[in-house]
Amino acid sequence: MIFDLMEQRWLPVERLDGSPDEVGLKTLLLQARAFRRLAAETPTMTAALYRLVLALAHRVYEGPADADAWGALWREGFTAGPLESYLAVYGERFDLLDPQRPFLQCAPLASCPPSSAAKLVLDRASGNNVTLFDHTTSADQITLEPGQAARLLVTVHAYDPGGTKTPYRTVKSSTRGLANYFGVVIVEGGTLHETLMLNMPIYNPRRGQPQPTSVQDRPAWESNAFPNPEPDRRSSQGWTDLLTWPSRRILLLPRDSETGPVVGSVVIAPGTELRDELAEVELMSAFRRPPRKPRQKKWEEFRAVRLDERRGVWRHTETLLLAGDEQQRRRPRALDHIADLVEDGIIGDDTVYTLRVLGQRLGSQAAVIQSWSEEAVAAPVALLRAQHEPAGPIIGHAVDLADQVAGALRDMESTYAAAMKVDRDSTVDLAYWSRLPGPFDKFLRALGEARRQHRSEAAAIEAWAGDVRTLATATANRWVNGSPRTGRNLSEAGRVFGQFTGKLHHLINVFTAQAGQFINTEALT
Repeated sequence: MIFDLMEQRWLPVERLDGSPDEVGLKTLLLQARAFRRLAAETPTMTAALYRLVLALAHRVYEGPADADAWGALWREGFTAGPLESYLAVYGERFDLLDPQRPFLQCAPLASCPPSSAAKLVLDRASGNNVTLFDHTTSADQITLEPGQAARLLVTVHAYDPGGTKTPYRTVKSSTRGLANYFGVVIVEGGTLHETLMLNMPIYNPRRGQPQPTSVQDRPAWESNAFPNPEPDRRSSQGWTDLLTWPSRRILLLPRDSETGPVVGSVVIAPGTELRDELAEVELMSAFRRPPRKPRQKKWEEFRAVRLDERRGVWRHTETLLLAGDEQQRRRPRALDHIADLVEDGIIGDDTVYTLRVLGQRLGSQAAVIQSWSEEAVAAPVALLRAQHEPAGPIIGHAVDLADQVAGALRDMESTYAAAMKVDRDSTVDLAYWSRLPGPFDKFLRALGEARRQHRSEAAAIEAWAGDVRTLATATANRWVNGSPRTGRNLSEAGRVFGQFTGKLHHLINVFTAQAGQFINTEALT
């Protein structure tokens, strides 16, 4: 049985006209300008597939090793020559069902008791664990087409929850897959080719680029050693090693069917734990440290930006988008490279890309998936160079305003609940948060355009304040009028609503005054 991942259709893409399709790795690279993006069944699968393809592109095109090589790939696209040369050496490593070296798998696990292939489907319940997505369990007998099994294989390596796995010998406890610790940030361009290039920093292991990458760096499929079935713990050898990190030891067990090979069983065992501090090696995420307290001598550890079910990832725009003191925050490494490309005139300073953040949240024991999500934030390249400019404080005050107004909404409801001796409604601000991403996107674009044209940011600040006022007032009005009120209920609701509108007016005045301190005053003269 053979399933060649280079030739067979298995990668889900969205074409430029919006239609879905599936392609092999070879077509994906060589025709990348014909596709809009990778678009898998779940955000986590999309993120995992992007990381796999980026690792492959780095190795096939041997970099790009410097700025000139990057520019050539940007202009000419991914050409066939380097890919054919690469496959002449490693082509056999891309057979998903090879009996000796199956792709991203560990053949010695054939001696372990198999489980249903449903174990690969992370949104299914496992044992007594219940997920939010599916009422079937991993004990159910299902069969997977090879392409589907390949997508799930890549996803499990990155996003499998922690917990008990099948032991190769004795070790059965495992930590969560590496990508569970952060939100994967993808800089998205107009085509898949642009997106891949924008997320490919200079890659030159001989020069240690990107840091920390050594000459021993290679993706999992290039290793000449057969995978060790025993779990281990080690440091990353470099960027492509991390992109294909083997968080699990996995073996797909295929069988023939009337329609061709299918996967009905699988073995999933504990894999490799990362020894490094994540903020020092992971390039496709943003990290921040809590502010140091006055007498605090040491910084706390970096915390990765992650998705929040209640409040949007746009609240972390300052960390995601802007350069700054690396002791406090670190944006995705691709943005540093894009800022250099803007300085060199390769990318126009009026360009606006999208930061797409993908990830999932696990339960308290890290063994059950609670939710997955995908969010987008505008990325005007004019803001990427704003390391020592006031864009950061303006954005920071804008996010603070949103937080403080949400607090005022909650205070309005809790004050009413306490007065009326009724249960609190903890969802009063949900509608407000859900409507803010669009206005904030508009605010970022206006801020970037103002900075690009050396104009005052006052209009962008005033527009954001107006949008927050409108959305917050509408949310409060819906709360007041959402249920019939009479007598004391009505008068108390009116009283706390009046308090809220007064506080809202004060918060907006404070915001405009604070943000106004950072306006480009030279543009006003």
